[in-house]
Amino acid sequence: MSKGMNVSPGKEHGILSVYSSLCSRTQGFVPLDCEGAKSDVLAVFWCSWSQLKDPIAELVFTRGAARMLEKDCARLCMCLRSLSESLYIFILQHCPGVVSCADVLALVARDAIVSHCKGLEHDPSLNSSFLSWWVEGGGRAARGPFWKVPTGRRERDNFKNLRGLEQHTTSNQQLHQSTKTFLLTQGLNLKDLVAISAHTILTQHLDSEYAPISRQGSCRSLNDNTTIAEMDPGSFRTFDLSYYRLLLKRRGLFQSDSALTTNSTTLSLVNRLLRGSLENFFAEFAKSMEKMGRINVKTGTVGEIRKQCAVIVEPNSSKANTATSLEPALLVGQGSKHEWFFYSRSCPNAEKIVQDYVNRHIHNAPSVAATIIRMHFHDCFVRGCDASLLLNTTSSGNQTEKLATPNLTLRQFDFIDRVKSLLEAACPGVVSCADVLALVARDAIVATGGPFWKVPTGRRDGTISRSSEALNNIPPPTSNFTNLQRLFANQGLNLKDLVVLSGAHTIGIAHCQSFSNRLYNFTGIGDEDPALDSEYAANLKARKCKSISDNTTIVEMDPGSRKTFDLSYYKLLLKRRGLFQSDASLTTNSNTSSMIRQILQGSIDFRSEFSKSMEKMGRIRVKTGSNGEIRRQCALVNS
Repeated sequence: MSKGMNVSPGKEHGILSVYSSLCSRTQGFVPLDCEGAKSDVLAVFWCSWSQLKDPIAELVFTRGAARMLEKDCARLCMCLRSLSESLYIFILQHCPGVVSCADVLALVARDAIVSHCKGLEHDPSLNSSFLSWWVEGGGRAARGPFWKVPTGRRERDNFKNLRGLEQHTTSNQQLHQSTKTFLLTQGLNLKDLVAISAHTILTQHLDSEYAPISRQGSCRSLNDNTTIAEMDPGSFRTFDLSYYRLLLKRRGLFQSDSALTTNSTTLSLVNRLLRGSLENFFAEFAKSMEKMGRINVKTGTVGEIRKQCAVIVEPNSSKANTATSLEPALLVGQGSKHEWFFYSRSCPNAEKIVQDYVNRHIHNAPSVAATIIRMHFHDCFVRGCDASLLLNTTSSGNQTEKLATPNLTLRQFDFIDRVKSLLEAACPGVVSCADVLALVARDAIVATGGPFWKVPTGRRDGTISRSSEALNNIPPPTSNFTNLQRLFANQGLNLKDLVVLSGAHTIGIAHCQSFSNRLYNFTGIGDEDPALDSEYAANLKARKCKSISDNTTIVEMDPGSRKTFDLSYYKLLLKRRGLFQSDASLTTNSNTSSMIRQILQGSIDFRSEFSKSMEKMGRIRVKTGSNGEIRRQCALVNS
């Protein structure tokens, strides 16, 4: 152990071997060729096109990752959003309660630097991840140095007494004695400071603290807090020595960068790195990263092994092991256990069964994706995401949600039934219909080229379904903006959720009866809706909906682009060609209209925001614990 490293007493913090017996799948995999390998755990990697057998372990936890990615797998890097969480989900499935989030973070940080993915554009959705170098490096790893990562860390189980850390790590002042003292207390020295400060692959938001530095370039005003600037202009995708050359030219972006040249010792170290080889810099960087990775490591009985990286388990609390990080606006069942890979032990192949079925059948009928996501939406808006929409009317005479006007044109209930039957054959009475619907909706969108989103599982099925409630809670296509805002707010959803979730209409279809009043009798006197483009209206009447009584013809909601999950729907809205009155209403409010323009301009990442809103919607009034049941058949309450 390096002198000065503050390692908690207990089990030895071993080099790449702590999990050799407990979780042998964590490291040391032999890389597979990207071409032709059969998918196994695609849902974990969140990348339906990756075509890898064990994508997480074989890409990230091997030294051969760089060579694999260079072949024909550049697009795989796009799947590294929230990678530390996805890795932990994978590990949790194979070795529950064994591998710590702290080790996942350390391993991913190393392997992201080592790997190298070509041909990817900047991905602004990478906004909360494991390593600022990876996040702000434009969505690419930079073929940096390899360093050893000892494993066996445990997580902090409280966050008290952190003020000393904040005072030092948030300082952007010139190098002084207090900084040096702090480094020494962490077992780091000035050489480590210079090596680890290598901002050679970093980009940074320019805020008021350091915006004046770049007044002539990216940052046009003191208040700019959105523009991103390269910290190593022209070379920020390459892990090299260019950053240090800029320091000597007084072009370090941060005050803390330029501070390295104000101290004779650190200035000498900068010059020494520049006189040496790239290999020497890599070696020094690797040594310092290994030292940093040992700071205050918790081992043995100190700390915990979290089940979810974002949630601390309170041992004596009734809330232990629950998804306590859910947004407060969403009404989640009391005593909930709604989490990633809920079925990892009770039905470990559940999500794979769902995804495999979707991938086998969705390409034969891509319109299924639009239908299923609409079904999921309608289900969550009535009594929460509990599959109450799937229930049939029984002899009791109660009309279920299926018979409500908004749901009469829904189809593909049998698609859900077939997936459920496969799960019942594998794990009888385990996987709920509510989870089936949520998973199928996600996987169907991904299979047709749409975005991926995380689907916590553990929902239970409702036992009550009333058509009147569907009529009162599902936004009708004739909604004006006020009605839309009210109905979404009732579910804990905001205006951004409204705008981005409406974007699912890019792959949608509609029956004429949903909008024919806009063509033939908008105000009751045989007129058209003036908010609808007249040329578009004339084309619809001539070629599609030839009479107000047509209730069978189907119309694309995004003509010419219906099979592609893209921004075309929003372009049509600004041309007054939104098919529903509810679509058109999004342009009548200044806030939502502005969001539409921001989506089209790229300042709002549609795919990323859509994923966030789908995750949010999927948590509405979830039933867990002893609430509800696990139906054996999705159309019938258990007898």
